[in-house]
Amino acid sequence: MDRYMNAYIDRRMKLVIDDWQLATTADIRDLSQRFRQVRQDAEGLKTFERESQDRMDRMEERIRKLKERMK
Repeated sequence: MDRYMNAYIDRRMKLVIDDWQLATTADIRDLSQRFRQVRQDAEGLKTFERESQDRMDRMEERIRKLKERMK
């Protein structure tokens, strides 16, 4: 019986994985790689946000000084 079940599962493994929505080792590896990429992208966005905010602050300061000069 065990041999029969093992042979059946071996023959139908892809269908079992799809039907039961199981994750394979490759799926987990891919998910881990995608997670690392998202974390890297998020860090890049944080840097961009900081740099953009600094630039906006400097621009607002220049606009404020220009307005003062025009009075």
